[in-house]
Amino acid sequence: MENTTISEFKKNWGTELASAFHVFNEYTLRLEESYNHLQNRVKEIDKEMAYTNACLKDKVQELDSLTKYSNNLLSSIHSGVIAVNLKGEISTINKAAEKILGLDSSYVMGKKIETIFKNSDGSAPLLLLALEKRKNCIDVERKIETIRGVLKWIESSVSLIRDAHENTIGAVEVFRDLSEIRELEMRLRNADKLAAIGAMAACIAHEIRNPLNGIEGFSALLARDFEDSDPRKKLVKNIIQGTKNLNKTVTELLVFARPLKLKSKDNSISEILDRTLFFVAEDIRQKGIHNIRIQKEYNLDNDIVRCDPEKLQQAFLNLCLNAIQSMTCGGDLTVFTRVLGGDYRNEDIQVGIKDTGVGIKKELVNKIFDPFFTTKQEGTGLGLAIVNKVIEAHNGKIFVESVEGSGTTFTINLPKNNIYDIDSFDDRYSLNEALIPQFLS
Repeated sequence: MENTTISEFKKNWGTELASAFHVFNEYTLRLEESYNHLQNRVKEIDKEMAYTNACLKDKVQELDSLTKYSNNLLSSIHSGVIAVNLKGEISTINKAAEKILGLDSSYVMGKKIETIFKNSDGSAPLLLLALEKRKNCIDVERKIETIRGVLKWIESSVSLIRDAHENTIGAVEVFRDLSEIRELEMRLRNADKLAAIGAMAACIAHEIRNPLNGIEGFSALLARDFEDSDPRKKLVKNIIQGTKNLNKTVTELLVFARPLKLKSKDNSISEILDRTLFFVAEDIRQKGIHNIRIQKEYNLDNDIVRCDPEKLQQAFLNLCLNAIQSMTCGGDLTVFTRVLGGDYRNEDIQVGIKDTGVGIKKELVNKIFDPFFTTKQEGTGLGLAIVNKVIEAHNGKIFVESVEGSGTTFTINLPKNNIYDIDSFDDRYSLNEALIPQFLS
Protein backbone atom coordinates (compact mmCIF):
# COMPACT_ATOMS: atom_id res chain seq x y z
CA MET A 1 0.00 0.00 0.00
CA GLU A 2 2.70 2.33 0.91
CA ASN A 3 4.64 1.59 -2.28
CA THR A 4 1.58 2.35 -4.44
CA THR A 5 0.95 5.67 -2.72
CA ILE A 6 4.51 6.90 -3.17
CA SER A 7 4.45 5.90 -6.85
CA GLU A 8 1.23 7.82 -7.46
CA PHE A 9 2.62 10.85 -5.63
CA LYS A 10 5.72 10.91 -7.77
CA LYS A 11 3.59 10.62 -10.88
CA ASN A 12 1.31 13.50 -9.85
CA TRP A 13 4.22 15.70 -8.81
CA GLY A 14 5.95 15.15 -12.15
CA THR A 15 2.78 16.09 -14.02
CA GLU A 16 2.27 19.33 -12.01
CA LEU A 17 5.91 20.31 -12.40
CA ALA A 18 5.71 19.78 -16.13
CA SER A 19 2.58 21.93 -16.25
CA ALA A 20 4.31 24.69 -14.25
CA PHE A 21 7.29 24.68 -16.59
CA HIS A 22 4.97 24.83 -19.54
CA VAL A 23 3.10 27.79 -18.14
CA PHE A 24 6.40 29.48 -17.25
CA ASN A 25 7.66 28.96 -20.80
CA GLU A 26 4.48 30.43 -22.22
CA TYR A 27 4.75 33.54 -20.02
CA THR A 28 8.42 33.86 -20.93
CA LEU A 29 7.58 33.78 -24.63
CA ARG A 30 4.82 36.33 -24.16
CA LEU A 31 7.17 38.56 -22.16
CA GLU A 32 9.82 38.28 -24.83
CA GLU A 33 7.27 39.15 -27.51
CA SER A 34 6.11 42.17 -25.48
CA TYR A 35 9.68 43.27 -24.96
CA ASN A 36 10.44 43.00 -28.67
CA HIS A 37 7.27 44.89 -29.47
CA LEU A 38 8.22 47.58 -26.94
CA GLN A 39 11.68 47.89 -28.45
CA ASN A 40 10.19 48.29 -31.91
CA ARG A 41 7.80 50.92 -30.56
CA VAL A 42 10.66 52.76 -28.84
CA LYS A 43 12.56 52.80 -32.13
CA GLU A 44 9.50 54.23 -33.86
CA ILE A 45 9.11 56.89 -31.13
CA ASP A 46 12.80 57.72 -31.40
CA LYS A 47 12.40 58.21 -35.13
CA GLU A 48 9.33 60.38 -34.58
CA MET A 49 11.15 62.44 -31.89
CA ALA A 50 14.19 62.84 -34.12
CA TYR A 51 11.98 64.11 -36.93
CA THR A 52 10.07 66.40 -34.56
CA ASN A 53 13.35 67.71 -33.08
CA ALA A 54 14.70 68.35 -36.56
CA CYS A 55 11.54 70.26 -37.48
CA LEU A 56 11.66 72.17 -34.20
CA LYS A 57 15.32 72.99 -34.74
CA ASP A 58 14.51 74.32 -38.20
CA LYS A 59 11.67 76.39 -36.76
CA VAL A 60 13.93 77.76 -33.98
CA GLN A 61 16.61 78.65 -36.51
CA GLU A 62 13.99 80.26 -38.73
CA LEU A 63 12.58 82.21 -35.78
CA ASP A 64 16.09 83.17 -34.65
CA SER A 65 16.93 84.38 -38.15
CA LEU A 66 13.67 86.31 -38.30
CA THR A 67 14.35 87.85 -34.87
CA LYS A 68 17.88 88.83 -35.90
CA TYR A 69 16.55 90.27 -39.14
CA SER A 70 13.92 92.28 -37.24
CA ASN A 71 16.53 93.52 -34.74
CA ASN A 72 18.95 94.43 -37.54
CA LEU A 73 16.11 96.17 -39.33
CA LEU A 74 15.25 98.20 -36.22
CA SER A 75 18.93 98.98 -35.59
CA SER A 76 19.39 100.17 -39.17
CA ILE A 77 16.49 102.61 -39.03
CA HIS A 78 17.65 106.19 -38.38
CA SER A 79 14.33 107.07 -36.77
CA GLY A 80 13.66 106.17 -33.15
CA VAL A 81 11.28 103.28 -32.51
CA ILE A 82 9.64 102.52 -29.14
CA ALA A 83 6.89 99.95 -28.53
CA VAL A 84 4.84 99.58 -25.35
CA ASN A 85 2.25 97.09 -24.09
CA LEU A 86 -1.23 97.99 -22.84
CA LYS A 87 0.22 99.00 -19.46
CA GLY A 88 2.49 101.54 -21.11
CA GLU A 89 5.62 99.46 -20.36
CA ILE A 90 8.42 99.54 -22.91
CA SER A 91 8.81 96.24 -24.79
CA THR A 92 11.01 97.36 -27.70
CA ILE A 93 13.46 100.21 -28.27
CA ASN A 94 15.97 100.58 -31.11
CA LYS A 95 19.45 102.10 -31.20
CA ALA A 96 18.29 105.36 -32.77
CA ALA A 97 15.79 105.91 -29.94
CA GLU A 98 18.51 105.18 -27.37
CA LYS A 99 20.77 107.76 -28.99
CA ILE A 100 18.10 110.44 -29.35
CA LEU A 101 16.91 110.03 -25.76
CA GLY A 102 20.35 109.37 -24.24
CA LEU A 103 19.30 106.02 -22.75
CA ASP A 104 20.39 102.39 -22.62
CA SER A 105 17.96 99.62 -23.58
CA SER A 106 18.97 97.47 -20.61
CA TYR A 107 17.81 100.27 -18.33
CA VAL A 108 14.50 101.14 -19.97
CA MET A 109 13.04 97.74 -20.86
CA GLY A 110 9.90 97.08 -18.84
CA LYS A 111 9.73 100.62 -17.46
CA LYS A 112 6.77 102.95 -17.84
CA ILE A 113 7.08 105.21 -20.87
CA GLU A 114 6.35 108.34 -18.80
CA THR A 115 9.43 107.68 -16.63
CA ILE A 116 11.72 107.79 -19.68
CA PHE A 117 10.64 111.05 -21.31
CA LYS A 118 7.71 113.42 -21.13
CA ASN A 119 6.21 116.25 -23.11
CA SER A 120 7.77 119.56 -22.09
CA ASP A 121 4.33 120.97 -21.27
CA GLY A 122 3.69 118.12 -18.82
CA SER A 123 1.00 116.39 -20.90
CA ALA A 124 0.83 112.60 -21.30
CA PRO A 125 3.16 110.87 -23.79
CA LEU A 126 1.73 110.35 -27.26
CA LEU A 127 1.89 106.54 -26.88
CA LEU A 128 -0.42 106.63 -23.86
CA LEU A 129 -2.85 109.00 -25.59
CA ALA A 130 -3.03 106.65 -28.59
CA LEU A 131 -3.72 103.66 -26.32
CA GLU A 132 -6.34 105.61 -24.37
CA LYS A 133 -8.19 106.83 -27.46
CA ARG A 134 -7.50 103.65 -29.49
CA LYS A 135 -6.47 105.91 -32.35
CA ASN A 136 -3.33 106.32 -34.46
CA CYS A 137 -1.46 109.64 -34.43
CA ILE A 138 0.40 110.75 -37.56
CA ASP A 139 3.19 113.36 -37.88
CA VAL A 140 2.78 115.09 -34.54
CA GLU A 141 5.52 117.61 -33.78
CA ARG A 142 6.21 118.37 -30.14
CA LYS A 143 8.87 119.26 -27.59
CA ILE A 144 9.95 116.61 -25.08
CA GLU A 145 12.21 116.45 -22.04
CA THR A 146 14.35 113.34 -21.61
CA ILE A 147 15.21 111.68 -18.31
CA ARG A 148 18.56 113.48 -18.55
CA GLY A 149 16.84 116.86 -18.60
CA VAL A 150 17.55 117.49 -22.29
CA LEU A 151 14.86 119.26 -24.33
CA LYS A 152 14.32 118.06 -27.88
CA TRP A 153 11.99 118.75 -30.78
CA ILE A 154 10.69 115.51 -32.30
CA GLU A 155 8.16 114.51 -34.95
CA SER A 156 6.27 111.32 -34.14
CA SER A 157 3.78 108.88 -35.60
CA VAL A 158 2.07 106.34 -33.31
CA SER A 159 0.28 103.20 -34.52
CA LEU A 160 -1.66 100.65 -32.50
CA ILE A 161 -0.34 97.06 -32.44
CA ARG A 162 -3.02 94.41 -33.01
CA ASP A 163 -2.99 90.61 -32.78
CA ALA A 164 -4.45 88.07 -35.24
CA HIS A 165 -7.93 88.71 -33.81
CA GLU A 166 -7.66 92.50 -34.25
CA ASN A 167 -7.33 93.05 -30.49
CA THR A 168 -5.09 95.97 -29.45
CA ILE A 169 -2.05 94.64 -27.57
CA GLY A 170 0.14 97.75 -27.55
CA ALA A 171 1.39 100.72 -29.54
CA VAL A 172 4.56 101.69 -31.40
CA GLU A 173 5.98 105.17 -31.88
CA VAL A 174 8.34 106.09 -34.72
CA PHE A 175 9.98 109.49 -34.28
CA ARG A 176 12.84 111.60 -35.58
CA ASP A 177 14.89 114.29 -33.91
CA LEU A 178 14.18 117.77 -35.27
CA SER A 179 16.37 119.60 -32.75
CA GLU A 180 19.24 120.24 -35.16
CA ILE A 181 16.85 121.37 -37.89
CA ARG A 182 15.12 123.79 -35.51
CA GLU A 183 18.50 125.04 -34.30
CA LEU A 184 19.67 125.64 -37.88
CA GLU A 185 16.45 127.50 -38.64
CA MET A 186 16.99 129.66 -35.57
CA ARG A 187 20.58 130.35 -36.57
CA LEU A 188 19.49 131.36 -40.05
CA ARG A 189 16.96 133.77 -38.57
CA ASN A 190 19.57 135.13 -36.19
CA ALA A 191 22.07 135.48 -39.04
CA ASP A 192 19.63 137.73 -40.91
CA LYS A 193 19.05 139.75 -37.76
CA LEU A 194 22.78 140.01 -37.08
CA ALA A 195 23.42 141.33 -40.57
CA ALA A 196 20.95 144.15 -40.05
CA ILE A 197 22.15 144.80 -36.50
CA GLY A 198 25.78 144.85 -37.60
CA ALA A 199 25.13 147.55 -40.18
CA MET A 200 23.10 149.55 -37.68
CA ALA A 201 25.67 149.10 -34.90
CA ALA A 202 28.46 150.45 -37.11
CA CYS A 203 26.43 153.56 -37.78
CA ILE A 204 25.51 153.96 -34.10
CA ALA A 205 29.11 153.61 -33.00
CA HIS A 206 30.18 156.64 -35.05
CA GLU A 207 27.08 158.79 -35.02
CA ILE A 208 25.84 158.37 -31.45
CA ARG A 209 28.60 157.12 -29.18
CA ASN A 210 31.02 160.01 -29.60
CA PRO A 211 28.38 162.72 -28.93
CA LEU A 212 27.18 160.75 -25.90
CA ASN A 213 30.68 160.74 -24.44
CA GLY A 214 30.85 164.51 -24.93
CA ILE A 215 27.47 165.06 -23.27
CA GLU A 216 28.45 162.91 -20.29
CA GLY A 217 31.81 164.63 -19.88
CA PHE A 218 30.43 168.16 -20.06
CA SER A 219 27.56 167.24 -17.72
CA ALA A 220 30.06 165.93 -15.18
CA LEU A 221 31.97 169.21 -15.34
CA LEU A 222 28.72 171.15 -14.98
CA ALA A 223 27.75 169.13 -11.92
CA ARG A 224 30.88 170.32 -10.12
CA ASP A 225 29.67 173.90 -10.33
CA PHE A 226 26.54 173.21 -8.29
CA GLU A 227 26.22 172.64 -4.57
CA ASP A 228 24.70 169.36 -3.39
CA SER A 229 21.64 171.27 -2.17
CA ASP A 230 21.14 172.92 -5.57
CA PRO A 231 18.15 171.23 -7.36
CA ARG A 232 19.93 171.79 -10.70
CA LYS A 233 22.61 169.30 -9.70
CA LYS A 234 19.98 166.54 -9.54
CA LEU A 235 18.88 167.44 -13.08
CA VAL A 236 22.47 167.24 -14.30
CA LYS A 237 22.87 163.83 -12.64
CA ASN A 238 19.78 162.65 -14.48
CA ILE A 239 21.41 163.76 -17.74
CA ILE A 240 24.58 161.81 -16.84
CA GLN A 241 22.56 158.71 -15.96
CA GLY A 242 20.59 158.99 -19.20
CA THR A 243 23.76 159.17 -21.28
CA LYS A 244 25.14 156.14 -19.43
CA ASN A 245 21.99 154.18 -20.23
CA LEU A 246 22.21 155.15 -23.89
CA ASN A 247 25.90 154.30 -23.94
CA LYS A 248 25.11 150.91 -22.42
CA THR A 249 22.52 150.24 -25.13
CA VAL A 250 25.04 151.13 -27.85
CA THR A 251 27.62 148.86 -26.22
CA GLU A 252 25.15 145.97 -26.08
CA LEU A 253 24.41 146.45 -29.77
CA LEU A 254 28.11 146.32 -30.60
CA VAL A 255 28.67 143.27 -28.43
CA PHE A 256 25.76 141.41 -29.96
CA ALA A 257 26.66 142.34 -33.55
CA ARG A 258 30.37 141.41 -33.37
CA PRO A 259 31.93 137.94 -33.01
CA LEU A 260 33.16 136.99 -29.55
CA LYS A 261 36.77 136.45 -28.62
CA LEU A 262 37.10 133.61 -26.13
CA LYS A 263 40.11 133.31 -23.87
CA SER A 264 39.61 129.67 -23.03
CA LYS A 265 41.33 127.71 -20.29
CA ASP A 266 40.46 124.95 -17.84
CA ASN A 267 38.16 126.22 -15.08
CA SER A 268 35.91 124.83 -12.38
CA ILE A 269 32.24 125.53 -13.10
CA SER A 270 31.45 125.57 -9.37
CA GLU A 271 34.12 128.25 -8.79
CA ILE A 272 32.70 130.37 -11.63
CA LEU A 273 29.22 130.00 -10.13
CA ASP A 274 30.51 130.88 -6.65
CA ARG A 275 32.04 134.10 -7.97
CA THR A 276 28.78 134.86 -9.77
CA LEU A 277 26.70 134.31 -6.63
CA PHE A 278 29.06 136.59 -4.67
CA PHE A 279 28.07 139.49 -6.94
CA VAL A 280 24.41 138.44 -6.77
CA ALA A 281 24.52 138.46 -2.97
CA GLU A 282 26.15 141.90 -3.05
CA ASP A 283 23.42 143.20 -5.36
CA ILE A 284 20.76 141.83 -3.00
CA ARG A 285 22.47 143.41 -0.01
CA GLN A 286 22.79 146.84 -1.63
CA LYS A 287 19.12 146.78 -2.66
CA GLY A 288 18.08 145.88 0.88
CA ILE A 289 16.35 142.65 -0.15
CA HIS A 290 15.93 140.17 2.73
CA ASN A 291 13.41 137.62 1.48
CA ILE A 292 15.43 135.88 -1.26
CA ARG A 293 17.36 132.71 -0.41
CA ILE A 294 20.26 131.44 -2.52
CA GLN A 295 20.75 127.66 -2.68
CA LYS A 296 23.62 125.70 -4.24
CA GLU A 297 23.18 122.14 -5.51
CA TYR A 298 26.48 121.10 -7.06
CA ASN A 299 26.41 117.42 -8.09
CA LEU A 300 29.66 117.00 -10.03
CA ASP A 301 32.78 115.23 -8.84
CA ASN A 302 34.80 116.73 -11.68
CA ASP A 303 33.49 120.03 -13.02
CA ILE A 304 36.55 121.27 -14.90
CA VAL A 305 35.48 122.79 -18.22
CA ARG A 306 37.50 124.42 -20.96
CA CYS A 307 35.88 127.84 -21.30
CA ASP A 308 36.24 131.58 -21.01
CA PRO A 309 35.47 132.02 -17.27
CA GLU A 310 34.78 135.77 -17.45
CA LYS A 311 32.23 135.52 -20.23
CA LEU A 312 30.51 132.50 -18.67
CA GLN A 313 30.40 134.32 -15.34
CA GLN A 314 28.80 137.34 -16.98
CA ALA A 315 26.22 135.13 -18.70
CA PHE A 316 25.39 133.38 -15.41
CA LEU A 317 25.24 136.76 -13.67
CA ASN A 318 22.73 138.10 -16.19
CA LEU A 319 20.48 135.06 -15.67
CA CYS A 320 20.73 135.31 -11.86
CA LEU A 321 19.93 139.03 -11.82
CA ASN A 322 16.94 138.42 -14.08
CA ALA A 323 15.80 135.75 -11.63
CA ILE A 324 16.13 138.17 -8.70
CA GLN A 325 14.08 140.78 -10.56
CA SER A 326 11.32 138.24 -11.21
CA MET A 327 10.93 137.45 -7.48
CA THR A 328 9.36 140.73 -6.43
CA CYS A 329 7.82 139.11 -3.34
CA GLY A 330 10.87 137.03 -2.47
CA GLY A 331 11.61 133.39 -3.10
CA ASP A 332 14.39 130.88 -3.77
CA LEU A 333 17.22 131.15 -6.28
CA THR A 334 18.69 127.69 -6.87
CA VAL A 335 21.87 127.08 -8.85
CA PHE A 336 22.65 123.44 -9.69
CA THR A 337 25.14 121.38 -11.70
CA ARG A 338 24.87 117.78 -12.87
CA VAL A 339 26.16 115.31 -15.43
CA LEU A 340 24.38 115.42 -18.75
CA GLY A 341 23.80 112.56 -21.17
CA GLY A 342 24.53 108.84 -21.32
CA ASP A 343 27.64 106.88 -22.20
CA TYR A 344 28.10 108.54 -25.58
CA ARG A 345 27.87 112.04 -24.08
CA ASN A 346 29.56 111.60 -20.76
CA GLU A 347 31.72 114.68 -21.35
CA ASP A 348 28.81 117.12 -21.09
CA ILE A 349 27.63 118.90 -17.96
CA GLN A 350 24.53 120.91 -17.21
CA VAL A 351 24.20 124.13 -15.23
CA GLY A 352 20.79 125.21 -14.03
CA ILE A 353 19.51 128.52 -12.65
CA LYS A 354 16.04 128.21 -11.15
CA ASP A 355 13.81 130.80 -9.50
CA THR A 356 10.37 130.84 -7.91
CA GLY A 357 9.36 134.15 -9.46
CA VAL A 358 6.46 135.28 -11.60
CA GLY A 359 7.44 133.08 -14.55
CA ILE A 360 7.06 133.77 -18.25
CA LYS A 361 3.87 133.58 -20.27
CA LYS A 362 3.70 130.44 -22.39
CA GLU A 363 3.38 132.37 -25.65
CA LEU A 364 6.51 134.41 -24.85
CA VAL A 365 8.89 131.60 -23.86
CA ASN A 366 10.09 130.96 -27.41
CA LYS A 367 10.83 134.67 -27.97
CA ILE A 368 12.99 135.57 -24.97
CA PHE A 369 16.29 134.95 -26.78
CA ASP A 370 15.28 137.07 -29.77
CA PRO A 371 17.19 140.37 -30.09
CA PHE A 372 15.23 143.42 -28.89
CA PHE A 373 12.47 141.35 -27.33
CA THR A 374 11.84 142.40 -23.74
CA THR A 375 9.03 142.51 -21.20
CA LYS A 376 10.74 145.23 -19.17
CA GLN A 377 9.87 148.88 -19.63
CA GLU A 378 13.50 149.95 -19.51
CA GLY A 379 15.07 146.86 -21.10
CA THR A 380 16.87 146.79 -24.45
CA GLY A 381 16.00 143.17 -25.21
CA LEU A 382 19.64 142.24 -25.74
CA GLY A 383 20.59 140.77 -22.37
CA LEU A 384 19.37 137.21 -22.97
CA ALA A 385 20.34 137.41 -26.64
CA ILE A 386 23.94 138.08 -25.55
CA VAL A 387 23.74 135.27 -22.98
CA ASN A 388 22.61 132.92 -25.74
CA LYS A 389 25.51 134.10 -27.92
CA VAL A 390 28.02 133.43 -25.14
CA ILE A 391 26.69 129.90 -24.62
CA GLU A 392 26.70 129.18 -28.37
CA ALA A 393 30.28 130.48 -28.59
CA HIS A 394 31.17 127.71 -26.10
CA ASN A 395 29.42 125.16 -28.38
CA GLY A 396 26.76 124.84 -25.70
CA LYS A 397 22.99 125.13 -25.65
CA ILE A 398 20.60 126.99 -23.38
CA PHE A 399 16.99 126.02 -22.69
CA VAL A 400 14.20 127.60 -20.68
CA GLU A 401 11.21 126.08 -18.91
CA SER A 402 8.73 128.40 -17.25
CA VAL A 403 5.29 128.23 -15.68
CA GLU A 404 3.56 131.55 -15.22
CA GLY A 405 3.19 132.24 -11.52
CA SER A 406 5.50 129.39 -10.45
CA GLY A 407 8.98 130.29 -11.68
CA THR A 408 11.54 129.79 -14.43
CA THR A 409 14.45 127.41 -14.95
CA PHE A 410 17.31 128.07 -17.37
CA THR A 411 19.46 125.02 -18.17
CA ILE A 412 22.81 125.36 -19.93
CA ASN A 413 24.48 122.32 -21.51
CA LEU A 414 28.24 122.68 -21.91
CA PRO A 415 30.84 120.28 -23.37
CA LYS A 416 33.75 119.75 -20.99
CA ASN A 417 36.39 119.67 -23.72
CA ASN A 418 36.01 121.79 -26.79
CA ILE A 419 37.76 123.78 -29.48
CA TYR A 420 36.27 127.24 -29.90
CA ASP A 421 36.30 129.73 -32.71
CA ILE A 422 38.75 132.55 -31.97
CA ASP A 423 37.22 135.29 -34.11
CA SER A 424 37.92 138.54 -32.32
CA PHE A 425 36.82 142.13 -32.34
CA ASP A 426 38.03 145.39 -30.91
CA ASP A 427 38.55 144.92 -27.16
CA ARG A 428 37.21 148.41 -26.57
CA TYR A 429 33.76 146.86 -26.95
CA SER A 430 34.34 143.88 -24.68
CA LEU A 431 31.49 141.88 -23.22
CA ASN A 432 32.47 143.02 -19.73
CA GLU A 433 31.11 146.47 -20.39
CA ALA A 434 27.74 145.16 -21.48
CA LEU A 435 26.91 142.73 -18.73
CA ILE A 436 28.46 144.07 -15.53
CA PRO A 437 25.50 145.08 -13.35
CA GLN A 438 24.85 148.61 -12.24
CA PHE A 439 26.17 148.13 -8.69
CA LEU A 440 29.65 147.28 -10.04
CA SER A 441 30.05 150.33 -12.29
